[in-house]
Amino acid sequence: MNIREWTLPVYTILTQLSIGALFVIWVIRAFKSAKFGSEKTDQAIKIPMLILFTTATFAIIFAHFHLSRPYLSFLALRNLWSSWLSRELFSNLIYILTLGLLLISLWLVRAQHGVITALGWLAILFGFVTDFCMSQIYLLPSQPAWNSLFTPFSFLVTTFLLGVLTIPVLFTIDLIFKKSQGQDGQAIHAHLIDQSLGGMAILAIILSILMATIVYFQIAALFSGNVAAQTSLNLLLNIYEPLLIIRLVFLFIGVGWLGYMAAQHHQRRVASENLLLQVFIPCLLVMVAEILGRFLFFAIHVRIGI
Repeated sequence: MNIREWTLPVYTILTQLSIGALFVIWVIRAFKSAKFGSEKTDQAIKIPMLILFTTATFAIIFAHFHLSRPYLSFLALRNLWSSWLSRELFSNLIYILTLGLLLISLWLVRAQHGVITALGWLAILFGFVTDFCMSQIYLLPSQPAWNSLFTPFSFLVTTFLLGVLTIPVLFTIDLIFKKSQGQDGQAIHAHLIDQSLGGMAILAIILSILMATIVYFQIAALFSGNVAAQTSLNLLLNIYEPLLIIRLVFLFIGVGWLGYMAAQHHQRRVASENLLLQVFIPCLLVMVAEILGRFLFFAIHVRIGI
């Protein structure tokens, strides 16, 4: 991969992060609205939603650097009926647009709870459609390293894994900001961290094991594949073996660190407002691991035929 092609791993990873985190926030919101009331709960997710919108927008802008003529990117929408790339771009634009409407509803209009709920689930729907279309682009018979069900499964697991790791960071950032500004609602944010951190750590561990299992079976499938698959395997286990090892090490260190800090927090050894560095580092490690995984995904492909 050349420098320009690094935009693809970054774009796909950041987009999946925003989708996964939005889904987790919306599930938490659905359970906590009854406890704190819809208005206070929606106030508590305003800054996290702004960060997710910014992340998704930055990702699609950054993806344009992959193109030789970025100003013609809109032409990719011409083939919705036949091209997964066109479908991915279309669904991603709708996803970002819906996120924007959601932000307007939270920050400016203060729309009714039902409207915000509907916009959130609509954005999640188009987010997962984007994720699905993104994975379908790479299911090509001419690319043995990509052409299997492991590709969409790995994309989906990455989406949930990054979403789960991001939530503690977003909630802690918001808690620190509100505390520094002396704003109301700190109790809600502290409660969200207290109630979600342990569950996020458990989910992260499960998802990391699932991701490692997918990697194992992807390698096993290459072992029994054709010449192109064997060439991809040789690239992975020889030239890129150090990156594969680093990827797995970062993955398990990240989720292990989060699990340890969740246990410390549960025992009241670390206050919620002092958790930022302790939850940010695991998130960063796992994000780097997944970017390396996506780099390897692109780097080991070997085409059959023309």
